[in-house]
Amino acid sequence: MIDLIFLIAPIFMIILLGKLVKQHLVTEDTVWQHINKLAYWVLFPCLLFNKTSVINFENFAFGPLSITVISGFLMAVLFSFIAGKMARISVPSLTSVIQGGGRHNAFIALAIVTQIFGEEGAMIAAIIIAVLVTFTNLVVNITLTMMLSPKGSGVGSILRDLKRNPFILAILVGAVFNILGLGNLPILHAFTLSVGETTLTTALLCVGAGLQIRSIGENTLPCVIATVAKMIVFPVTVFLLARYLELPHILTVSAMVFAMSPAGAASYPLAKQMGGDAPLMATLISIQTLLSVFTLPLIILLLN
Repeated sequence: MIDLIFLIAPIFMIILLGKLVKQHLVTEDTVWQHINKLAYWVLFPCLLFNKTSVINFENFAFGPLSITVISGFLMAVLFSFIAGKMARISVPSLTSVIQGGGRHNAFIALAIVTQIFGEEGAMIAAIIIAVLVTFTNLVVNITLTMMLSPKGSGVGSILRDLKRNPFILAILVGAVFNILGLGNLPILHAFTLSVGETTLTTALLCVGAGLQIRSIGENTLPCVIATVAKMIVFPVTVFLLARYLELPHILTVSAMVFAMSPAGAASYPLAKQMGGDAPLMATLISIQTLLSVFTLPLIILLLN
């Protein structure tokens, strides 16, 4: 237990530091927006390309692992949708509940898996990100478009967004380099590694800066539904499938960390852009991030 605290505590301390820096030092929202943009468009894609380009996919149960995390995501989204409909939540709020129930914070999950399992954990996390980022963006964008139908949106708009998603592009390019055996090109590999190593600290600081701790108020029921989907339905589905498919321990723990990671910060601008309930989305991200301080160490401890 003490070893686990020593491993994971620094990650959440960085998030707390981001909150303190935002409150007392760098208070301008525009500064943090630019830092977020840097992490999203440059730092994280470099890290994903670096890891994807050198992964030996034969060493991992790629198919069963993909089935496990995708099934967990779909069950969480389905639960969020059905429970939200039964609770008569408005459509804009329901779309935020769906995002809160299914989306994950890749930065936090990657940091924890890497901290626990080292370089091998980083490789596994890159595989999970490659699967979940692509599938999640596809499902969420289509779902929100169908439910909100904003002017000018459609299949073409969704495909354009997916084609310019930096995570997906970095993963695809990395996979091509991997297949061609070019993953260890000296200068390129060292460059993307150096840039990528700055990703997690920067991203975690931004997670902390984005926390909005407010009264839940009338959003209690939507917050409960989304959090149950994220913290219970998603990980329980992943755990049962991992056991059924006999995934190795390291893959099971890694998949569970992604399943229980809080909703990602990218959910907020998407809700705002497409006409969802953006304030509810911000509240969900903050609540789940704070809860994950306790739930993630607990689930890792139980699995070990």
